[in-house]
Amino acid sequence: MKQLFLVYFFTFLHITFAGKDVPMYRSYENYKCLKVQGHRNAIEILKNVLQQNDDTLSYNEARDGTEFVVSPNLQAILNDNIARGNLTVSVIYDDISKIIQLEKPVIRRSNDFSWTAYYDIDDIYRFLTNTSRTYSKLSELIVGGQSYQGRSILGLRINTPGKTNTPKPVFFIESGIHAREWIAPATTTYFINELLTSSDPKIMSLRDQFDWRIFPSVNPDGYHYSYTVDRLWRKTLSRSNYRCFGADPNRNWNYNWGKYSSTNNPCDYQTYAGSRPFSEIETRTLSSYIQSIDNLLVYVSLHSYAAMLLIPFSDSTQHVDNYKDLVRVGKRSIDYGYQVNRAERYQGPGTAAEMLYKSSGCSTDWVRHTLNTPLVYTYELRGNSFHWPPSRIQEQGNEVTQMMLGLASEASILGYL
Repeated sequence: MKQLFLVYFFTFLHITFAGKDVPMYRSYENYKCLKVQGHRNAIEILKNVLQQNDDTLSYNEARDGTEFVVSPNLQAILNDNIARGNLTVSVIYDDISKIIQLEKPVIRRSNDFSWTAYYDIDDIYRFLTNTSRTYSKLSELIVGGQSYQGRSILGLRINTPGKTNTPKPVFFIESGIHAREWIAPATTTYFINELLTSSDPKIMSLRDQFDWRIFPSVNPDGYHYSYTVDRLWRKTLSRSNYRCFGADPNRNWNYNWGKYSSTNNPCDYQTYAGSRPFSEIETRTLSSYIQSIDNLLVYVSLHSYAAMLLIPFSDSTQHVDNYKDLVRVGKRSIDYGYQVNRAERYQGPGTAAEMLYKSSGCSTDWVRHTLNTPLVYTYELRGNSFHWPPSRIQEQGNEVTQMMLGLASEASILGYL
């Protein structure tokens, strides 16, 4: 284990396993966010070199390159390998700590909840609880599983009374499986609020059309850790061995587990797939809950950031049997979303293997393969380096609301409803 990682690990160890929050936060002062482009092999070599010198290296692979968050100590190594690999580099953020500081809410009353700030997991859960009480005739609090630290995976079921006794098709939304993707839970709570408060007839009809099961954060421990200790934390907080902790919950599902875009190294900062499929209590209990649902028609996973719409399977370019329908429904969803802001049009739909990179052990692939759920999508929301300005959360909230409208509209035309 590298010296840098040991410093961070022993600094944070008592926080994680004592279950207590203390007033310390990894600042990322003078860390640059850089986009590196060029030959994929040269980028992979660069990534390996950087990881050898920093076990907490944060990166995100995109279609046209890779974004790295690089400490000041690695600048010389970075420059040397950029030149050696004939790569090009552009600066996204010169000091990412300044961006992180902008994401935390100002001093507020404890009961406040808005979509101009990002909130910790207890605040999100308080919102769900209060919403279920305020709209008790339309919604109820539900538990989709448990976390390593003993938190419930809380969600909201919205199921308005129907005209008949026929069960409605279930529309499931899973969000926040990667801890650092804060815009996903924020957008999900916004969408919940829209379903329950909007007077728009189209949104009201969308609400009444489905039996909704919506979970803003299916990795609550990781999200809390990202909020209170390390902004770029991605994994769970399960203890792997005496020195490392956490696994990537979106590489831990029992479909082609451990095959692509993951590692068997428990100390890997990002993509450790766990010791076995469903080793994480979060994925194990959530999958059991999903399997208990009858009439599951739509499964949506919200992530960030790429502005893409992805369909199963993430580790293959071979297409599922209703691929053409998925593409058609997805295109209509994208069209609806683009009309909101006309700022950035989502790419796709397509498989992650075609549009980004191959990855295995993902929730959406397991849902499609195991349950044969007809309509399964991953929405990669917009942003840069997992940042989206809190003042603009509503922008993406409105966009996602319209994309769900577009999805349901085209699915109905094709006879899925």
